[in-house]
Amino acid sequence: MGRVGGVASFMANRRREHLDAIEGRLTGPKRIALFGHRNVGKTTLLAMFYRQASSGLVPGVRLAAADPMTAEYLADKIIQIESGESLAGTLAETELRLRLYHGPARFDLIVKDYQGEHVTLGSDEPIQQFFADCDAVFLCLDPEGSNRPEDRRRRQHEVENLLEKCIEKSVDGMTDRPIALLLTKFDRVMAQSNGSLENVERLVDARYGMTRHALSKHARRGAIFAVSAFGRGAIDNRPPVDLEPIGLEGPLSWLADQLEAIDRDQLEWLWDLAPTDTPRLARALEAYERRYPDTEPARRFRKRLAAARGKRFRGRMLRAVAALALVVGSVLAYDFWGYQSAIAFERDHPPVAVERRWADFLAWHPTIAWYSPVRAEFARGRLAEWRLQADRDRIAAGRLDPGLDSQLAELKTERPALANRIEAIEDQAEAARSEQRWRTLQSEAAAAGDEPDRILSSVRDYLRDFPDSPHKDEATALLNAGKLKLEERRALLERREVDDLLRSAALPNADLEEMIDRARRFIADHPESLYRNEVEQLVSRFSRTADDRDIEEARRFSRENPTRYQARIDRYRAYMKAHAVEGRYLREASDACERILGDWDISTYRLAYDHFSAHPDDLAQVASRLKDYMERHPQGRFVQAAKAFLDWWDRVSVPNEYRVTLLRGEFDPSIGKYVAGGGPDLRVTLEVAGKTYGPAPVIPNEHKPIWRYTFDRPIVWKSRDPISIKVVDQDWWDTTVIQLNSDKNDPLSIRLLSGAIKPSKGGPTVLHFASDFVMPELPKPDRIDP
Repeated sequence: MGRVGGVASFMANRRREHLDAIEGRLTGPKRIALFGHRNVGKTTLLAMFYRQASSGLVPGVRLAAADPMTAEYLADKIIQIESGESLAGTLAETELRLRLYHGPARFDLIVKDYQGEHVTLGSDEPIQQFFADCDAVFLCLDPEGSNRPEDRRRRQHEVENLLEKCIEKSVDGMTDRPIALLLTKFDRVMAQSNGSLENVERLVDARYGMTRHALSKHARRGAIFAVSAFGRGAIDNRPPVDLEPIGLEGPLSWLADQLEAIDRDQLEWLWDLAPTDTPRLARALEAYERRYPDTEPARRFRKRLAAARGKRFRGRMLRAVAALALVVGSVLAYDFWGYQSAIAFERDHPPVAVERRWADFLAWHPTIAWYSPVRAEFARGRLAEWRLQADRDRIAAGRLDPGLDSQLAELKTERPALANRIEAIEDQAEAARSEQRWRTLQSEAAAAGDEPDRILSSVRDYLRDFPDSPHKDEATALLNAGKLKLEERRALLERREVDDLLRSAALPNADLEEMIDRARRFIADHPESLYRNEVEQLVSRFSRTADDRDIEEARRFSRENPTRYQARIDRYRAYMKAHAVEGRYLREASDACERILGDWDISTYRLAYDHFSAHPDDLAQVASRLKDYMERHPQGRFVQAAKAFLDWWDRVSVPNEYRVTLLRGEFDPSIGKYVAGGGPDLRVTLEVAGKTYGPAPVIPNEHKPIWRYTFDRPIVWKSRDPISIKVVDQDWWDTTVIQLNSDKNDPLSIRLLSGAIKPSKGGPTVLHFASDFVMPELPKPDRIDP
């Protein structure tokens, strides 16, 4: 049997492969073999076929390139031919994809251009496999060829080798492939016969008789064509100026007709081999209709496919009806047998087994509810009754289903007639759960050890869930014993915690804040503790100790660091923050902060005051120190004085106008000209920052003139502007009596115009000025009352 099955599977696979091959030829592109040796003109003929048929020069036929590579390849060959160049021999194998249009038909073609030496006898080049699988063949032979008989015979042997490959799988020695013999370069034969068309068949018999005989015996679809790619006028394979190809329309039209005839035969053959394989026939017919749209054979095949599909559908329907009838009969018999078996099973089996049998019956026989609702309802009723009996037995055996309550509630809704029996089962289950829970509680109480809180929780849950339990008194006693034990355990743990706190506080470097936190946490966690008063006293003691320690630390730091004012204040403020509630030295700390802040205020201000006293001309540094003082002490006691000084400094740093009055002068009696008489005639001129003011009126013949003259224009001055005072005796002629200049580094040279001025060399000469320029004053620190 195994060998027979293997043979059948092998034959089925062979048949399927054969059908796949036929379908592939019907649906795939057509492979056209252009067979010929080197120099026979294959590439030239192919290029001219494309040139003529794509340009509308072949009646009834159009040829187009199916991809860019093919178009570029053939266009390059055509350009060479039209430019008068002969094509070089092909060296590489090139696959070309073309599309042939012939009437309504459209064919996708694959043609390969290759090196002519690849067709010689004994060659195993890839092109040989292409020839063996092709759909049609053009045999290209040169009518002239070589004059040597052995060369012509070799060409014919090459053709014969191809024919043998085409007919080797044939059962009758014939090939169904169209094979046409093309005599290329026929223009040369016509030239030798003075322009007349010689009988082609006679020429083929004379030069290639072996090939003609083989075609006549083995090719049903054979033909002979004489063609010329260039037409008349070609010289030594060079195209003429005017290309007039001869006979190109014959091979192309013949090829289209033969391919269509083969497709019809292949489709008929596929129909004969697989008349019921409608999916395969539909695919093949779809390809045929796409290739030959709107043709009579296509319409005929379409009608035939529709009929086959209808026949197949009717057969399937008949088989389906028969199968359905068989299934229905089997289901009826199966359900009847299961129903009777379940009834018989009740007599000799316990309730649990009977319940399972009825549940299995309803699960395995769902179809009984469709055609016999009465039996289905009877089965569900029997399942409910036997389930109650099984639940009673399971409860008695101590096996409680966790989902029993929900099952019984659902069953009570579905079967109201069984309500009393269901309630009895619920009471039985409740009693069983109570007893089971009590045994578990006793076991937990025996193993509780030093964890009475856990057993207390379990006992409370038991009394809440089973208030009517027969073990209620025992549970209450167990609860009281647990409470007593829990209180004893809690007191022991609290005593341990207090003792640990005392031991930690007795250590030399104990952290009192941590001790206080621990003590307060104990009071919060154990508000009813027996040791609450003791721990509260510890809190008070720790707080007093920490209070004394922290205030003494602030005092010590303040004594040892008198100039670190901010750090001293921070220490006292830290004390006040840490002991804000019960601190005994809060007033002292607050007063200390105020006192330190006052000392700091005076100290910072004194830096500016002392510098001003020691260096009254270094006003910029004084202003800088006063700014620093105001930044550090915005509420300081000397803020107003500092602000007034800084405002004055800002004013004198930019040009301002000042009124200056020349009061009087005293000059050396020797000053004056000999011929002047009683005394000099003096005038005074001021020069401030390069600008001249005055002169003051001339006081004649006086060594002690009194002017009391206010200069008519205000003096414009700013800090560091130089001032020059010039006194001139203009008696008879102008003579400079004295010139006084301010120091070049003096920032307040205007002070020269606010008092008495004497020459640096001494003598009795002196000038008295008055002005509205006022120098600020800084109050002494000890003069400001706090």
